[in-house]
Amino acid sequence: MKVNKIQSLLITHLTKYGTIQLKLPDNMTLEIGITGEGDSGKVEKIEDYCWVIAKKENKATCIDSYNLGIRFDESDKNIVLDDSFTDSDGVSVRQLSVV
Repeated sequence: MKVNKIQSLLITHLTKYGTIQLKLPDNMTLEIGITGEGDSGKVEKIEDYCWVIAKKENKATCIDSYNLGIRFDESDKNIVLDDSFTDSDGVSVRQLSVV
């Protein structure tokens, strides 16, 4: 199946239902939505807005039109690394990793 067909099916589903949850290999879940809290406080489809959550077990990365987030269980075994560097295109990048 071509990429354009998959993208078309995904956008059609989001337009109709507002969200989709995809089960991926290795127990990974990808959630995509175009919903948010409306003026009335109810969840509704919002124009020009999208969010994505990638989850595996107790870890998740979340991004939407305004924010970037990372969630994980607090543990003494976790190491949080914060790094800044310039990528190959000359753009300054800040990277946060949890290992």
